[in-house]
Amino acid sequence: MREVLTAVVTGAGGTIGTCISMRLASIGYNLVIIDNHKSNLATLQSKIHSQHPETHVLALEASVSSSREVINAAQIVQDKFRDIDILINNAGISPKLTDGKRIPTLDIDDQEWDFVMKTNLKSIFLMCKYFFSALKPKKGKIINIASMMGVTGSGVDAHQIFPYSVSAAHYSASKAGVINFTKSLARELSEFEIPVYAIAPGAVSGGMGKFDDGFIKYLK
Repeated sequence: MREVLTAVVTGAGGTIGTCISMRLASIGYNLVIIDNHKSNLATLQSKIHSQHPETHVLALEASVSSSREVINAAQIVQDKFRDIDILINNAGISPKLTDGKRIPTLDIDDQEWDFVMKTNLKSIFLMCKYFFSALKPKKGKIINIASMMGVTGSGVDAHQIFPYSVSAAHYSASKAGVINFTKSLARELSEFEIPVYAIAPGAVSGGMGKFDDGFIKYLK
């Protein structure tokens, strides 16, 4: 009898999170979907049950940048599934101007900078720290969703110049932190045979970047 595997996905209700969750459900994983938007969770849970009724889904409304809420989520997951096979840290935000354009660095609010770092970077530290005991027995994998912007930095407003991005410097800096944290953690957890990966997507249709038709045409 084939062992049923369990995956935890944060930011599960967003574009990338939904795609990841649906793919994992399609290949037989049980799922823990975590998001701080209750409506997104409900929509995703309904979609999974509709297309993959055999999948066990645990939906948790939680802020993964809160130590208390992450600790509580980890306990709930261990009580239900005991051990997990994959932790996918996907939760993140990328604030924009009201017209969807990039915020110039000198206009970034101090508190917003802190909020982006807390949401995009601290959350991954917390999830890795408090879900480690659930990953350890099965030598589970950690996958952190970074961004191309974490490598290139934010760009300019002219999409003919690379890198073009509507994400601002605080987003790019947080994703650079994700990449570096992944490297550090991979070295540390190698003694437990727990691999740690980072995936750095570029432009994602339907994602956080509101790309205009000119940019889509330029990409194509």
